[in-house]
This record gives sequence, structure tokens and C-alpha cells, in this order.
Amino acid sequence: MGFVYTHLSQNEDIGFQGRSYNAAECLLDYNGRQVLYLYVDAADVTFCDRSYASHLASVTVKGYVLKWRCGIDEEGESVSEIEPITDVAERRAVTDLLRSTVHVSSVHFF
Repeated sequence: MGFVYTHLSQNEDIGFQGRSYNAAECLLDYNGRQVLYLYVDAADVTFCDRSYASHLASVTVKGYVLKWRCGIDEEGESVSEIEPITDVAERRAVTDLLRSTVHVSSVHFF
């Protein structure tokens, strides 16, 4: 069973000065299908002299793409039809692939 996903504004810095929050939609080829995931990173500059920057990143897997940008919602945003990944073995394989290619430790599934 699929669901309708509304696409995000791409590469928009939504943080205030000294901090940055960025979310990007990405596609991963897996087992002959495309997987939509969101890569979110946050950076923070600490200390007055900006001598330290911390960085956190995570991935949220939305699922398999059934139909890409197949319509527009009532706000005029693009939508796609997505199928959640529910199989435990597939989730594990996608997690391992993302950890090795995107280099994040935190992978979540919708």
C-alpha cells in the first residue's frame, strides 16, 4: 500500500547565523528499484571565536518510489507515490548500503 509524499524545498538553509539545518531528498538504487530518502544535517559553531563546529547527520528512508513527481497538491507542491519498506531484510540491506555510501550512523524508516 503506497502513500502520497509531498516534496521538500531543496537545499534550503533553515538555520540562523552560526547554525545550519539542511534537508535534501535523495534517491538510492536498490535491487532494481529507487528508494527515496531524506538526508538531514545540522551544524553548529560553538565558542565565540568559532573554533569548533559540531556536525550531526541522519537519514530517513521514505520508501520505494512508485510514481515520481506525478502530481501537485493543493499548495502547488510536487507529490510522488511511495511504498514503505516493511520487509526486515530489505530494511537491513538498505541501512547497510546507506551507512557505507552516505556515511551516517542514524538511519530511520518511515
